[in-house]
Amino acid sequence: MGLGRDDIAALFDRYAPIVHRRALLIVGRDADAWDVVQEVFERMLKSSDAFRAEARPMTWVYRITTNVALNAVRARGLREPQAAQSDPSFAADLARTVEARQLLQRLSTQLDERELAVVAMTTLDGLTQEEIADILGLSRKTINRDLDAIRGKVVALGGTL
Repeated sequence: MGLGRDDIAALFDRYAPIVHRRALLIVGRDADAWDVVQEVFERMLKSSDAFRAEARPMTWVYRITTNVALNAVRARGLREPQAAQSDPSFAADLARTVEARQLLQRLSTQLDERELAVVAMTTLDGLTQEEIADILGLSRKTINRDLDAIRGKVVALGGTL
C-alpha cells in the first residue's frame, strides 16, 4: 500500500520539525538541515509505494531522515575535509553532540550506510539497541553485532564509542 500526495503532505505537516531537529543533530548546520528536510519529503513522494502499512510512519520518516542526513555529512566531508574541526557551530553545541558529529565525520568514509545510522542513533539520539533494531527493521542481536564491529573500527581509528 502506497501513500498519496495528501498523505505525504500530512506527514510533512506533522513531522517536518522533527525531521529538521534530527537532521540538525547530524549535519550541524541549519541550512544543511533544511536541505535534508526537503530531500526527505521528495524521496517520500518518489518512493511512497515502499511504505509498508504495518510500519509506523515515524519509523519510515526517521529511517529516510537518517540516511539523507548521513549522506549529507559524507558529501560535506568529501567537499570540506576539515569541516568538523573548523565549523564554529560545533563549539556552541553540547560536548557530547560535538564529539558525536566529529566521530560521524571521521567515520563517514570508513563505515557503510547502516553502520553510520547505528552510530548516529547510538551517539546522537541515545537510542537503545531495541529501538535501533525497530527503526532499521533488524534484530537486536544484529544491532549488537554491528556495534561490536563498529567499536573495533573506531578503536582502530584511535577513538571510543
